[in-house]
Amino acid sequence: MRRLTAIVTLTLTILFLSSQIFATGLDLTGVGARAQALGGNYRAVSDDWSAMHWNPAGMAFTQGFTAGFSSELIKVNVGYTPAQIAGMQFSTINTSETNNEPKTFFVPSGGLYYSDGKKAFGLGIWAPFGLGAKWDVMNTMDYNSNYPEFDYDDDLMVINIQPTFAYKLNDKLSLGLGVGFVMADIMIQKPNFTPNPYIFNETLNATVTGNAILYNGLNNAGAFNPAYNHLITDTNLNGSGFGYSINAGLMFKPSETLSIGASVQYYSTITLDGTVDATAYFADNEAVHTIVDYWIAPQIAQDPSLSATEKLVISNFYSGGSIAKANENDVTAEMPLPLKLGLGISWTGIPNLLLCADVALTQWSVWDRIEIKDEDGNLFSELVEEWENTIRFGLGGEYNFGMLVARGAWYTEPNAAVDETMTLSIPDFNKRNVLMGGIGLPLGPVTLHASYEKIMVGDKEVSDWNYDAASSGYHNLAGSFNMNIDIIMFGLDYNF
Repeated sequence: MRRLTAIVTLTLTILFLSSQIFATGLDLTGVGARAQALGGNYRAVSDDWSAMHWNPAGMAFTQGFTAGFSSELIKVNVGYTPAQIAGMQFSTINTSETNNEPKTFFVPSGGLYYSDGKKAFGLGIWAPFGLGAKWDVMNTMDYNSNYPEFDYDDDLMVINIQPTFAYKLNDKLSLGLGVGFVMADIMIQKPNFTPNPYIFNETLNATVTGNAILYNGLNNAGAFNPAYNHLITDTNLNGSGFGYSINAGLMFKPSETLSIGASVQYYSTITLDGTVDATAYFADNEAVHTIVDYWIAPQIAQDPSLSATEKLVISNFYSGGSIAKANENDVTAEMPLPLKLGLGISWTGIPNLLLCADVALTQWSVWDRIEIKDEDGNLFSELVEEWENTIRFGLGGEYNFGMLVARGAWYTEPNAAVDETMTLSIPDFNKRNVLMGGIGLPLGPVTLHASYEKIMVGDKEVSDWNYDAASSGYHNLAGSFNMNIDIIMFGLDYNF
């Protein structure tokens, strides 16, 4: 009865904690405190509850009830200094370095399973992907004081609840399979920048500069101030959806001291249903608007070569007003999640010492173009990412001193994001080299874990703004990026 009560209590605790998952950076590997302290080089080890994530086949080589949970505390600091455009400041973006709003993210995970030494059954829950970033990188008071304070804000939460089964075919080989239920929730708020036609439209600019009186009047009133070089639209997308995952693994032990593990993690494409809001805020300069209203607007109204939208923007660019492009419009989007393939090896040929290594491929190329469609199936907008696949390689080690277990690890992985779509929403801008160290404290059937992880990311310089004429906006933010990430992790394992 006491054992059953402990299992139920632990399960309910894990479910409660997982409802509060938030994360930063997109690909999360903090499932299991011991696994994390070994750098995620765990596919050939996988002998605790986190095996359900890393390699479910490892469950069959254990015996009895195994349960546990872990939690990461992630502190991320990102700095961004914008690049100029056409020799001047880019719109209202600050000229000096701006940092993200400070926040510590809490990412829990947990699970439990039973193995009789041949068959194993379990249930795990974790967040395989997630992100979060909040920025006030724009100074819009001189542009339009009604623009929202925070210009970039986003949260992506993906939770995987996975029943898992493992079976040992013989003394050396086992197979494992988990089929998970995936829940996703996404919120993205960001500005869209449309070039000021008075500056960047060659025809209109030639008309203005060709009339000395008109040009001098606009210039003296501040029409060509860098703060006004783009029309800014605040967009906000909210959506949620469901999918499934398949996690298959193999564990091969050719000898007592050598283990080889392999796993593949597949996630279905998730259909997100949600809403989108978009409000265009015009620059607030009454003096310029008066000149436009008198000299330009009447001519624009009669120009058959301009669309209704172009006429609206040109006539009202300096009006200080706003216009709703979308107001809780129903939208759908297909969000793919990447396939992961991993292979690991571990060795225990020296007493009390464990050495392990992993190599893993993540199929980030599925993050190409995510189309956002209205309720009639028409293209409303799209998120352009065009990411690249990554290969991660790492080494880990553990030494058991009896009363204390010491761990250390390293891994390296290139960034998946490319310069042409680099933004502040998902700060993945350069190769990562990661060092970590941790300890385990055995206390009878309970083991306590703690670790510290330092993620070192090289600075990045993106020189060119990637403008897309079709969408009248930019797919990236050019400038200098730097990042500093610290992670503390705690965990508890319980062997019944």
